[in-house]
Amino acid sequence: MAAPVWSVDPRTGKRRERVAVEATADAVDAAVRAAHAARGPLADRGRRAALLRRAAAETGLPADTVVLVHGFRAGLDLVRHPLVTAAGFTGSIRGGRALCDAAAARPHPIPFHGELGSLNPVVVTEAAAGERADEIGTGLAGSMTLGTGQFCVKPGLVLVPDGPHGDRLLTALTAAAGATGPGVMLDHRMRDAFLAGIHERAQLPDVQAPLRPVAVDGGHTVGAAVLTVDAARLAVPGPHDLLLEECFGPVTVLARCADEDEATALLARVPGTLSATLQLSAAESAGTDPAGRGARLLAAVTPLAGRVVVNGWPTGVAVAPAQHHGGPYPATTSTATSVGATAVERWLRPVAYQDTPPALLPPELRDANPLELPRRVDGRAEEPRGHRAGGPPAGEGTGP
Repeated sequence: MAAPVWSVDPRTGKRRERVAVEATADAVDAAVRAAHAARGPLADRGRRAALLRRAAAETGLPADTVVLVHGFRAGLDLVRHPLVTAAGFTGSIRGGRALCDAAAARPHPIPFHGELGSLNPVVVTEAAAGERADEIGTGLAGSMTLGTGQFCVKPGLVLVPDGPHGDRLLTALTAAAGATGPGVMLDHRMRDAFLAGIHERAQLPDVQAPLRPVAVDGGHTVGAAVLTVDAARLAVPGPHDLLLEECFGPVTVLARCADEDEATALLARVPGTLSATLQLSAAESAGTDPAGRGARLLAAVTPLAGRVVVNGWPTGVAVAPAQHHGGPYPATTSTATSVGATAVERWLRPVAYQDTPPALLPPELRDANPLELPRRVDGRAEEPRGHRAGGPPAGEGTGP
């Protein structure tokens, strides 16, 4: 018998209602194959917008629930429109900063939640590379090529120690990334910008390209790339600062560090980012390393990022109450998260009702809780009537 699937309240994590059953392996296979075949049409933004508009109409919503406009100027006009009271953006620093400034310059400024660019640095210690260089290199390849490197938390800068352990990691990375098949980018402009960005970076002095991208004729398809450079080249301002800017697509830059001091100096030059990852040894992770390196590096990366990952990879953003998807500028322009239980609060304006008669309160705030919502009352979680803690609504089975 197929296992049931429950909807879950995002704030409490409690089950709410049964919404489906687990798909069979054959159904999953069919769905993946169908989605794979649809990649070409989905790369057309106009078709995607038409699909969403049709879905809105089929569910009884106005088709104009989803509207698509094109152009840099159009974005500014949208943000400046008097009926727009908040705006969100994911894209380049140039475009996002123009929209942010426009939102702030309005007669009545509005919130602007922008995600402008993120390098997502990874620090690999000498001891960690000595213990599991192959594992780290292979994991890095999977993370940087996921979604053809178009995830906003793709690791774009990796601080790797000089020496044989770092060399082994680089070998594993290039082998695994090179074995990953070419992928489709969002459109031809992004594909062209990716290839141009790799070319420009590879021309910098002392930058090596052990894996160069393969450009597939037709479509928006590219292969992965890996660049390397001595960390000393990034320690001071100069033309190599280009390597400290996000390159959208399946590429990462390995900065080879002579020691921890060089790595720390480089981290001090990394701009605000969505995530920062540490790859530590067993002793560094357990806090038993005599040098205290794990805690010291954690303290160094925490001011840079909205999410710190240890011995994992950032390209997996769970929708969970504890999630935070944001970071210091230019990663984002606000402190709000765009993923997780509180993400919706970006689009809400808080109002407190004081000494308001119960009959005049919105239903969500009345003592009787007529909408049976999970709430917090005086700071304590309150379960709606008819729900059991940790389970589905009373009277419904849980299945096998």
